[in-house]
Amino acid sequence: MNSMPFKTAWMFRNRHFQTIWPALFRYIAKPAYRRERIELCDGDFIDIDWCGNDKNNPPVAILLHGLEGSSDSQYIRGLVKALSDMGWRCAAINFRGCSGELNRLPRSYHSGATDDLDEIIRLLVRRYPDSVLQAVGFSLGGNVLLKWCAETAHNCPLNAAVAVSVPYRLAVASKKLDNGQVFSRLYRWRLLRSLKNKALKKIQHGRLNMDESYIHSIKSLYDFDDLITAPLHGFKDADDYYRIASSYSKLNNIQIPVLLLHAADDPFMDSRVIPETAVEDNSIRLELSPHGGHVGFYQPSFNFSSYWLERRIPDFLKTMI
Repeated sequence: MNSMPFKTAWMFRNRHFQTIWPALFRYIAKPAYRRERIELCDGDFIDIDWCGNDKNNPPVAILLHGLEGSSDSQYIRGLVKALSDMGWRCAAINFRGCSGELNRLPRSYHSGATDDLDEIIRLLVRRYPDSVLQAVGFSLGGNVLLKWCAETAHNCPLNAAVAVSVPYRLAVASKKLDNGQVFSRLYRWRLLRSLKNKALKKIQHGRLNMDESYIHSIKSLYDFDDLITAPLHGFKDADDYYRIASSYSKLNNIQIPVLLLHAADDPFMDSRVIPETAVEDNSIRLELSPHGGHVGFYQPSFNFSSYWLERRIPDFLKTMI
C-alpha cells in the first residue's frame, strides 16, 4: 500500500500548535447535512448527519467523533468534504447528547460504548445491503470503533476501518491529562467543563437524579469517570471502566483491514498507549508519525492549508474497494 508519511515544516511541528490550530482556528463550511434521528432500542436516540452521493450504491463511510465532539467538529467536516468529493456517502454519527440536544436517559456515551455503534451499523447493513461499509473514528470514537471491530471479529460487516489519535489505554490518557503540564491541564479543563455542563443540564431537566454540588466538586477527568461515567454505565469504578473499555488488549481480535494513524507527540497521552507491540495481525497497519499532535496533522504551505488526514484516509479507503 503506497502512502506519503506526514511531514511538516519545522516551525509547525510543535505538538500543541498541531492540536490547537486545527481545532480552534480552522473553519470549514458546514456540509449539506441531512439529519436522521435513530430511535434506539432502549428508548434513547442518536442523530446521524448524512452527506454525499445517494445514487448507484456508493460506499458508505461511518464517521465517529471524539470526546465532546460532533458532526460539526472541523476534522469531521473536513473528512466529510474529502469523502463526498470522492463520491462516498457519509454518515456522521453524533453520540448520545452530542447533536445539540440532550439525550433522554441518564446514561450517555463513553469510550467503550459499542452497543450504540452496533445498533447503528446493523441498521445500515439492512438498509444498504449492496453498499460497501467503512468507518473512521477519531480519538474516543476511534477507541469505540476498534473495540467494536474486535468484538465482532470474523462477523464484522465493515470492509475496512481507520482510527486516528486513539487513547488505546484509557487509564494512561486520563492520567496524562489530569497530571500533565500546563497545556495538558488546559485540555482537561476544556473537556471537563463540557462534560460537567451536560451533566448539570440533565439534572436541571430531570434526566439525572443527582445533586448539582456533586458535579461542581469534580476537578479531574478521573473523578468524572469514577463518579459519573462508571456508575451510569455499569462499571464498578473508573479503573474498571478504563480496563474494560480500552481497545489496546483487544486489537489482535480484529479481522478486517484497519489503519491506525497516530502521532508520537500526541499531548493527550504518552508512548505507553501506542500499540506497536500489540499490533501483530497483518490486517492492522500502524502509521506512527513523529509529529502531528492530537487529531492535527497540519501541513501549511505558501498558498493553501493542507490536512494530511484528509488525503491519507481517503487514499486508504479507496484501496479497500
